[in-house]
Amino acid sequence: MEGMGNAGERKGISGSTVKLVAVAAMLIDHIGAVLLTRLLIGGAYLKSAPGGEGAVAGWLAQGENLYSLYMVMRSIGRLGFPVFCFLLVEGFQRTRNVRRYGLRLGIFALISEIPFNLAITGSVTASGYQNVFFTLFLGLFVLCTFRFFERCGQAGTLGRLPGALWGVFMAAGVLLPGIYGGIWLGGRFLATGGWEVKDYLSNATPFPPRFAVVCAVLCVALAAFLFFYGRKKGMDQIRIITADLSVLVLVMYLADLLCTDYAGMGVLTIVVIYVFRRNKIVAVAVGCGVLTLMQLNEFPAFLTLVPVALYNGRRGLKMKYFFYAFYPAHLLLLYLIAVWMGLGGVSLL
Repeated sequence: MEGMGNAGERKGISGSTVKLVAVAAMLIDHIGAVLLTRLLIGGAYLKSAPGGEGAVAGWLAQGENLYSLYMVMRSIGRLGFPVFCFLLVEGFQRTRNVRRYGLRLGIFALISEIPFNLAITGSVTASGYQNVFFTLFLGLFVLCTFRFFERCGQAGTLGRLPGALWGVFMAAGVLLPGIYGGIWLGGRFLATGGWEVKDYLSNATPFPPRFAVVCAVLCVALAAFLFFYGRKKGMDQIRIITADLSVLVLVMYLADLLCTDYAGMGVLTIVVIYVFRRNKIVAVAVGCGVLTLMQLNEFPAFLTLVPVALYNGRRGLKMKYFFYAFYPAHLLLLYLIAVWMGLGGVSLL
C-alpha cells in the first residue's frame, strides 16, 4: 500500500519487508488454490461428485500427498490478507492523498478482475466472485467515512448536518448491526449449511423465525449500550458511533452482495484493525479473530503477529507499484501454467 515515510533508524523490519512476507504467503496460497486444486479436480482424484464419499476416498487413495501439500500451502496463505489489511490501515493514516490511494485501489481492482476470473474459473467473465482489491477498496471507503464523522465531531460541526439525517443514522446504527449480526450468528450456529447473510437479506432464502430472536436481542443490547454510553460521553459520541456502524454494515452487505474475496468479514477486519490501531499487536490479533470467526481454517492468520510485531514503521524499499502489479500478474501467470498443464478450463467455484 503506500505512504510510509522513513522514521529514523529503528530495529525490526520495514514496511516493504512486511509486504514481501504477505506477497510470498499470497503466492504460495494461490499456487495451492489455482494449480493444486485443479490437479485434484482434473487429475482423476475427484471423478465422483465433489464432496462425496468417493471424492474423499479418491483423495486418500491417489492424492493424499498432493492434498496434504495443498492444505499446507493454503494454511501459509492465511497470513496474506491480514497483513494487507494492516498495511492498508497504515497507508490510510500516512498517505498524503487518500483519494489518489483509493483511485489506485479501484483501478487495480478493475485491472485484476480478468486475471482473477481466469485463475479461478478459467473464464474471462465470472460474476460469482470478485478479487481482493474490491474488498480493500470498500474497506478504505469505510475508513474515510469514519474519519469524516470523527473530524466533524472534533470540529463541533455535527449539528450542521440535518437532524433528520442523524435520526436515520441513530436508528440504522442500532437496527442494521443487530440484523446483520443476528443473521450471521444464526447462519453459523442455528442453520444447517450456514447460509450467508446476503441470502437472507435478499429473500433468496426464507428467514427463520429463530433468527429474528437473535436479531432482536442484539438490537436491544446495542441500544442499551449506546444509551448508557451516551449518558457518560455525550450525544455527539453516539451520533458518531451510530453513523459509523450504519456505513460499516451497509458496506459489509455490499461486499457480500458483490461476493468480494473475504466479503463483509474482510471489510470488518480492516475496520477493527483501524479501531484498535493504537496498539498494532492487539489490532491485528482482533482482526485475525474476526477472520477465524468467519472460518476456522483462518486460524493460521494469527502468525501474522510475528511480522507485524517486528515492523518498525519505516517504508523501506520503494516498490509501491510492484505490489499492486504483482497481484494481477501472478494470477495471469498461474492461469497460463494451468493452461499448459491442460487444466485451464477447470473452474474452482
